[in-house]
Amino acid sequence: MEGIITQFSILFLLIALFTFEGLFKLLPLYSILAEVYSLYLDRQKKVSQQIVISKNQKFTWQELKKHDNQSSAYVAIKGKVYDVTSFLNNHPGGREFLLLNCGRDASLAFQSYHPFSEKPEKLLEKYLIGDLITTEWPTFKPDSGFYKECTERVKNYFQSKGINPKTPIPGLIRAIPLWICFFYTFYLTFIDDSFCLCKRIIIGTIFGILQALNTLHLMHDASHGAVGNNEKWWWFFGRLTLDYISGSSMLAWQNQHVIGHHQYTNIMGSDPDIPQLKEGDVRRLVKEQIWCTMYKYQHLYMPVLYGLLSLRSRYYDVFEIFLKETDGPVKVNPISLQDKLRQASSKLLWLFWRYYLPVCVFGMTQAQFWFLFIYVEFITGYWLAINFQVSHVSDEAEFFYNNMDKVAKNGTNEQWPIEWAILQIKSSVDYSHGNWLMTYLCGALNYQVIHHLFPGVSQYLYPEIAPIVLEVCKKYNLKYNLLPGFKEAWNGHFNHLKNMGKLKKFVGFAKME
Repeated sequence: MEGIITQFSILFLLIALFTFEGLFKLLPLYSILAEVYSLYLDRQKKVSQQIVISKNQKFTWQELKKHDNQSSAYVAIKGKVYDVTSFLNNHPGGREFLLLNCGRDASLAFQSYHPFSEKPEKLLEKYLIGDLITTEWPTFKPDSGFYKECTERVKNYFQSKGINPKTPIPGLIRAIPLWICFFYTFYLTFIDDSFCLCKRIIIGTIFGILQALNTLHLMHDASHGAVGNNEKWWWFFGRLTLDYISGSSMLAWQNQHVIGHHQYTNIMGSDPDIPQLKEGDVRRLVKEQIWCTMYKYQHLYMPVLYGLLSLRSRYYDVFEIFLKETDGPVKVNPISLQDKLRQASSKLLWLFWRYYLPVCVFGMTQAQFWFLFIYVEFITGYWLAINFQVSHVSDEAEFFYNNMDKVAKNGTNEQWPIEWAILQIKSSVDYSHGNWLMTYLCGALNYQVIHHLFPGVSQYLYPEIAPIVLEVCKKYNLKYNLLPGFKEAWNGHFNHLKNMGKLKKFVGFAKME
């Protein structure tokens, strides 16, 4: 046992050194490397500052794409290009969020994460360097007043009540007991050998659900910068809950979810959460996919496959995001060496407490461990996937098609015939408003419309602002997809799979060209 404890201490120290910069700096070698790297960055910054930049430059989306890193960080917002390289470390929303959006059109992210203030737009003026003359994908119609009125009313509500839209308190109050129960059920399932297998399965079911809730709550808010008003809050709680506790990757999640899904919701060819190819996908969700016989049964086999989501996420982040630097249609910006080391360290720590402790320290048999591990992961996968799917893949929601065949290699100047905010209304499904238990169990995903319109607002405030958005929808004669309960939401998803599996049976589809 003493030898095992020594091995654990060494392993944990190595993991900690790769994870926390403060400990790294205790090492002379790291100090030297850090100094050299810092000098290199300073030199790169000075070189870029020496270049005389005109404010009348013209950029294609391919040219903008090259400026996607900390040495040369450009963003395009509303047709204008800004060099924010010198602003990275001063960005109130954090360095990481800005780097995620560099080298691309960030108009939608800028709009949805700065809904209550005009200061960011005024601040950008001094970084202006030119115009974006083509975009990778078509842009959306300008806001007709719907989104502006939503933001003004919600802003006034928060101000009148003295509410911080990013308050971390409700999330922390819920997270602490959740974590206590999470690790306790882990202990009973994988460490304590006094229980029979049947009891471990029952407790493991609870552990699997708690593992899902861990990501649906604090992690989800952290990924959107909705936990506190400082990047340190988002970074710490995001990495803690998703990387170190769940063994996945916050960086991978942000690329897929924040950059891809939230900006181009339910648009085939742009949203990485729905099929990208016309044939070959296991699911058929939009009519542009070529029908084949197996789709007749997708309403039966897809719910079974949903259990794989948790396991897939730990594979996908490494082999797609980190190695290929791509996520379907979404380009992943260069990943720093530090992020790669941090990813490796989080995987090691996760493997340590999820596998090494039960099997190597406490003597759990391989057969029993792998049976319970896979069972638990399927429970987590089901809980997450079902909650995700009912919110967008439904016969209550609309799907759209990004006709990439019509977009030239040099880009496009086309515009989709829909406003971004209205897209969120049409492509999202809410249910069980006012049901506090359901809201907790799904991490407020039952307020999906609100989440998509205001991703930077704490999920625990969604029930308060939903009536405001409902009123504005009525004023603008927009249908708000709100169902009575989860049963109806699940039926909407199940029926969509069934209907899309039938040849020539198309549901909730609109084409955008």
